[in-house]
Amino acid sequence: MKRSVLILVLGRLAGAPALPAAVPAASQLPGPGYRLEFTIRGGAISRVLFLFPLRIYYEASAALDLETVRRQDGSLQFTFAGLPRPAYVLRTLGFGGKTLALLAVGAGDDADGMAADGRFAAALLGQWRRQFPEFASRVGTVKTFPHFLRQAGAQPFSFRRDAAGAYRDIDCRLEPVYRHAPARTGLYFHVFPLLADLLALLNQRALPPGAGDGQAGLADAWSGGEIDLSADLNRIAGLLEKVVQSMVTVRPKGRFRLQYRALAVPGGGWEICGEAFPDIPVWKGFMIREMQRRLRLDAEGLLLADEIWLGLRGRNGQGGWGRLRLRQRDENEEVERE
Repeated sequence: MKRSVLILVLGRLAGAPALPAAVPAASQLPGPGYRLEFTIRGGAISRVLFLFPLRIYYEASAALDLETVRRQDGSLQFTFAGLPRPAYVLRTLGFGGKTLALLAVGAGDDADGMAADGRFAAALLGQWRRQFPEFASRVGTVKTFPHFLRQAGAQPFSFRRDAAGAYRDIDCRLEPVYRHAPARTGLYFHVFPLLADLLALLNQRALPPGAGDGQAGLADAWSGGEIDLSADLNRIAGLLEKVVQSMVTVRPKGRFRLQYRALAVPGGGWEICGEAFPDIPVWKGFMIREMQRRLRLDAEGLLLADEIWLGLRGRNGQGGWGRLRLRQRDENEEVERE
């Protein structure tokens, strides 16, 4: 019975015969709601030339709620449905870490929206101080930069996940606008383009060669394809910070593979997990320490969750990590900070 369910799931992942480009509206069915979210966090404490203190902290996070349509060709079309919470960048300024900046954007620009953003900022800063006293103890000034959300077009954020699990046709037209524009903050706040760009990380095939062709199923364990993150890391770095974009070029010294395994989920469906601990140098003593991928499918092959986690740290343990996650949404869930 388990093998028959497996063959059904893999058959759906492998795709179906090509359909005409124009799909009748009647062949599109409403799908479940999803949430797409990312968090990037990192920090460093050191000294420059053994004399000048260096204390840098950076954190960025955003989440979007999405509606879906299930197409006859087996793909899922995702479209923007709203912000479940404000998106933000929280970072120190300068090398000494004495000033902290918070850039945040919520869903509204009226009085209620600004008040909600203010409560969010207070809660976020309070939790940050408790979690990271080694940085908070040096902060003397906190600057806040509230933004409102500008949406262009009827579908300001959309993409398609095809029957083979690839993310295509990614379109982002969400823009945080400083509430005191045309004044400028001088700080990068590209959280939504970054969220769109990170989707490319999920296009690494998680299934073994031949899976889904009707002749081979999932093995207990297998190796994924070779991964080279050079282009991905440089694009991401360019969206995070102006100085990084102009001065830092990441050049990983090697490629690696994720080691996968498949687990049957009670009640039907599969969870496919991959991980690697490559310790590949990328820049100035920082290395790709670990990478994890998790893909969850129900008994019919419908996506439950797809996520990736990447850790980059130096030999002293300093550095950071990032996580991207797309998952079916629980309408009653409460949003909590990582």
